[in-house]
Amino acid sequence: MAGCFTTTASLLSCTVTLSPVRAGQSSRYQFPQGIASADPQPDAILLWTRVIDTQSDATVSIGMQLSSDQAFDSIIAEKSLTAGPDSDHTVRCFVDGLEADQWYYYRFITPDGYASRTGRTRTAPAPDADTNLNIAMFSCQNYESGYFNAYRRFVLDDESAPSARKADLCIHAGDFIYENVNGGSFKEMGSTGTLYNPDGGKRTAGELPSGGRPSGRPRGNQILPNTLDDYRHIYKSYLSDPALQAARAWYPFVYIWDDHEVLNDYWQAYHPGGSIQKLKVMGNQVWFEYMPAILSDSRPGPGGTNPAKDFNFVEVDNADPGEFDEDYLSLEPNTQAAINSMSIYRSLQWGTLADILLVDGRSYRGPRGLDTSILGTDLLSYPPAPIDPELIHVMNAGKTANSDNPPETMQYEGREVPNPRIYSPRGSMLGAKQKQWLKDNLTASKARWKLLVNNLPMMRFGFDTSFLEHGHKSGIYWTDSWDGMPLERNEIMGYIKENNLSNVVSLTGDRHAHYAGIVNDDYDDIASTAVIPELAGAGVSALDRLSVQMVYFRKNEELRKRTGFDGRRVGYYRNTAPAMNAWFLYGEECAKVLSETANVSEAEKVKDPSVNPHMHFADGDAYGYYRVFITSSNMHAEFVTIPLPVKDESQHEPKVLRRVSMDIPSWPSGDQPKIRNIKLTGKHNFLGIKH
Repeated sequence: MAGCFTTTASLLSCTVTLSPVRAGQSSRYQFPQGIASADPQPDAILLWTRVIDTQSDATVSIGMQLSSDQAFDSIIAEKSLTAGPDSDHTVRCFVDGLEADQWYYYRFITPDGYASRTGRTRTAPAPDADTNLNIAMFSCQNYESGYFNAYRRFVLDDESAPSARKADLCIHAGDFIYENVNGGSFKEMGSTGTLYNPDGGKRTAGELPSGGRPSGRPRGNQILPNTLDDYRHIYKSYLSDPALQAARAWYPFVYIWDDHEVLNDYWQAYHPGGSIQKLKVMGNQVWFEYMPAILSDSRPGPGGTNPAKDFNFVEVDNADPGEFDEDYLSLEPNTQAAINSMSIYRSLQWGTLADILLVDGRSYRGPRGLDTSILGTDLLSYPPAPIDPELIHVMNAGKTANSDNPPETMQYEGREVPNPRIYSPRGSMLGAKQKQWLKDNLTASKARWKLLVNNLPMMRFGFDTSFLEHGHKSGIYWTDSWDGMPLERNEIMGYIKENNLSNVVSLTGDRHAHYAGIVNDDYDDIASTAVIPELAGAGVSALDRLSVQMVYFRKNEELRKRTGFDGRRVGYYRNTAPAMNAWFLYGEECAKVLSETANVSEAEKVKDPSVNPHMHFADGDAYGYYRVFITSSNMHAEFVTIPLPVKDESQHEPKVLRRVSMDIPSWPSGDQPKIRNIKLTGKHNFLGIKH
């Protein structure tokens, strides 16, 4: 498609004529979404920008320069590029033939010699190099809910870090945008406010070009995109943020997606509101335009293949689901065309230290584990209270339940309901092809660490609702995640265990809170064993889990009590303090006492460590990011929690509420992983650490 350009090794010796650089002068040409780089390879990198002519919508010819020094005295590569309306004036420049393990500087130059800001990027180490790796992890950024202060905090932290602790790359685990435009109000429990950008305008994505369409959700006035230009408009709004621009310019990023890049809670090309094949193609196209990623040109992974594929436009119609395969993948032609218009699951190699396996948990998956029909409506995605995991297990198994003899009815909330998945295939998160790719790469990898980058957490989040009439010690609530696909989780963990694969770690986000724990091979088996550790990071600015959960449990005072309490009673910096940390780590009674007394010491007296024994850390009202520092013998993680992002700190130093660090020592084949040395710097974690 227009605006996509590939260079070759000959680029390094070629000469092109560019206008003389006139840094700092005004120009009719602008780079309103900044510049970026992505997916470091040992010999290549992808560079990106968007350039516009403020006086015309015509195609713009620009130059790219890559240098080994920031002053551009030693220019290594130059390339002429064109940015046209077909790609919304974005350009992607794949530069190969580079030296391994090197930092480079780059910029783009307009026809009149105006230079973009200077960017910095790097290549990966040579395949046989023994080199450490430092990663910063981000996810879930809602432009209208808060400022992107987490990026500013990260840049400042990295600038002050010793050289051995400086970041090599950043990973964004999905929900880079939120497709629901709703007017720019930040809502915390008990307060509302409107955010403003430095130019005085409201921090809102504004009116969509098409006007959008109502979301149909029971609450709120959310407007959803209808057209390609609607999605482009949202990305342009997000990428106007100065803190995000600064981070993207100075560090190479690696991206995957989750649901909000297309539509909340979608799967394949379906949604509770209907079939969305057209929206899926639009979402894929605009992600490809604005999220630089090396796809078709990716190096084969340890399994010997590269499944990633650049976007290729296809005409589709919105069509009802047809036949599904045994892993719940739709065989309907429009759906197949939409999801195959681009493929993003791929791998990156970091010398002999790490293979980074990036998965797509949206395009090939089945519907959420809880069939919403048992709730009486297709639009309510969550039950009034967490439910028995056995119910999820039966629905996830579909027609294969009970050795291919699924029950016709199930017990839910004390009543008998029809089994809505009695004739359905077994639910899958990855689909058969991607799952096999993952297994092949895990077993073929010779790297010390195998980093599984997930858009959704794999560990179980069990709510202790044993105090309810139909409660359970490990009630399941978030069934759009791996908790809704327990059979495939068990299969993958069983595969890792049976093949004696060590040093596999899941890195993820999505949960709008910080968590760390262990993924077991089967949480419902008394003989369950630890298989891989998992680190899940808080959102950049999407509404925190505490606030969201207080809304979801609004009709049940006992559930709300165990979720949060009046933070002013303990001098907390916000109205509501989390009891849910204690709920996850130490059970419902511990959370109840904490909520009723606001006294941590009293709550500690009734701790039940048998609740979610695999969970080690919870920070339910966090915003921020986390970092991992990886050597051959250890992975050190640090979770950074910043205050509510309701004040623009893009030119200042955001405060840090707390930092929680921990170690994951490497472990030999046949052993079980452990999370050790958990340390808190700061205060008010409210029983969120289990040693």
